[in-house]
Amino acid sequence: MLPRIAKLAISTLTEALEMSQLDLKDPETTAGIFMGTTMGGTTELEEMVRLSSGDQFKGMPVYCCGLVHYHSLASAVAGYFQLNGITKTVTTGCTAGIEAIEDAVMYLQNGRINTAIVGAADSSNNKVTVFGFGKLRALPFNQQAETAGAPFSKKSKGFILSEGAAVLVLETEEHAKARQAVIYGYIDAIATNNDGKSVNGYDPAGKRMKQVVSRVLGGRIPDYYNSQALGYAPNDSIEGIVSQDVFHHKVPLTSVKGLIGHPFSVSGPAQIIASLLGFREQFIPRTIRTDQSGYEHLPLITETLLQPSAKVLITSHGYGGNNASVFLTRT
Repeated sequence: MLPRIAKLAISTLTEALEMSQLDLKDPETTAGIFMGTTMGGTTELEEMVRLSSGDQFKGMPVYCCGLVHYHSLASAVAGYFQLNGITKTVTTGCTAGIEAIEDAVMYLQNGRINTAIVGAADSSNNKVTVFGFGKLRALPFNQQAETAGAPFSKKSKGFILSEGAAVLVLETEEHAKARQAVIYGYIDAIATNNDGKSVNGYDPAGKRMKQVVSRVLGGRIPDYYNSQALGYAPNDSIEGIVSQDVFHHKVPLTSVKGLIGHPFSVSGPAQIIASLLGFREQFIPRTIRTDQSGYEHLPLITETLLQPSAKVLITSHGYGGNNASVFLTRT
């Protein structure tokens, strides 16, 4: 039996492999697995705690450790697809999906592998998560659904919990071209750091967030940037600071969180996938469900733009102070 996040990841990877037409059994393919998660098997842990606190030893499944172990995410993927190479689970919080990609990129660049299965999975449908983030006043309790979880709106009182998985196939350019793969885009640059505050702290001035953004940009200007704004004031405020201090409000920005909610570690990879789809279909995704109150000064994309793009900045940051940024290019 597998934890729910592992089932989500396996299902999503199955679809990714079909789209990429990648044969993992090809002797020319040396693959690694790099998955991220924020909450891990919290849903299953909640049930195991219920059983153990009631002294229901006989009711505890023999596979209970595997249900709650964070690394069961990547190891389940390895077992299902019978892969024996590098297998890692990153558990750094909301940035874990992008940080899994960062790890994969390093392995690809140093030649240890030529293919990487990367992404994230999270499931938050449990009391521990709801109560925990409720205590932080990060969830929109007692608020109408129409205004809750709205990016860049002061009327939003918190983010909407969601679950899911997002998986990409990364390859060296040589390997992708050798098998005539369809290339959707490139991870041109990626960077991460930490605010260095505390377990519960973060930098409201966004200093370290601006550092990772500047590092991946290298003086370049993206066509737009796909932000992590999710309807939670501390996060959205930092995204506004990035727009002001880095771009002087001259680069349009968007957020897909009004559409997908906040699936924790899945957010970064989902933002990347949204922008890759934009590359392919020649559109820039809009920010939905926002009235932009309090953020009127931002060049926010509120209507889908039917135009090509070639350079996109992705931002992510979260609880615990980690920051991550990706510069995504079409070619």
